[in-house]
Amino acid sequence: MARPKTIPNRAELIIGAAEELFARYGYERTSIDDIARHLGIGKGSIYLDFRTKDDILFTVISKHAESMKQLMQDKLDNVGSSPLATLKEILEQSIAMVYDNVTRDIHTPEALLHTSLTMKSRFAHFFVFKRNAVLQLLELAVKAGEIAPEKASEEMAITILMTTSTLYPPYFNNYTESETTIKKPQLLKQAKLTLSLLIDGLKAR
Repeated sequence: MARPKTIPNRAELIIGAAEELFARYGYERTSIDDIARHLGIGKGSIYLDFRTKDDILFTVISKHAESMKQLMQDKLDNVGSSPLATLKEILEQSIAMVYDNVTRDIHTPEALLHTSLTMKSRFAHFFVFKRNAVLQLLELAVKAGEIAPEKASEEMAITILMTTSTLYPPYFNNYTESETTIKKPQLLKQAKLTLSLLIDGLKAR
């Protein structure tokens, strides 16, 4: 029987296979042929949805970025009485989500969103969204009486994100003489301490 030319959810299947192979073998060592072979389809079928392997990689990273944006947006849509508490939750949960995504295998491509200047430039909209989300929560914190008006600035939002950027990939501990790679329990502990110092320090005196 001839293979049907139309495969339901073909693009989605290709991305799923690419995620698995990129994570297992690395982006450079995975070819279009490998992805096609993994799915049991012809190489030409992949080119119906993606022009290049880079296009597949960008889609994989875009999924990661959209997941983080959705997490932040859900929190923004349900801010409680303390916008600062919501800000702390967003940052802490984002840190945990990224760790779970990028450490499932050493080659996981999602880490590139946080470590590659090329990817940061290509996904500038993601970082703008994140900065605006932090600024929006700071402005809500002013209205709630949690912080002084001068603390709700874009500069403050950037400072918060710069400070917490050390809690994202690459996960290297440069500040102790023993362990060099940060494990999740240690990372989450450091995240809680960092966010407590950072967010609590914003509160109006």
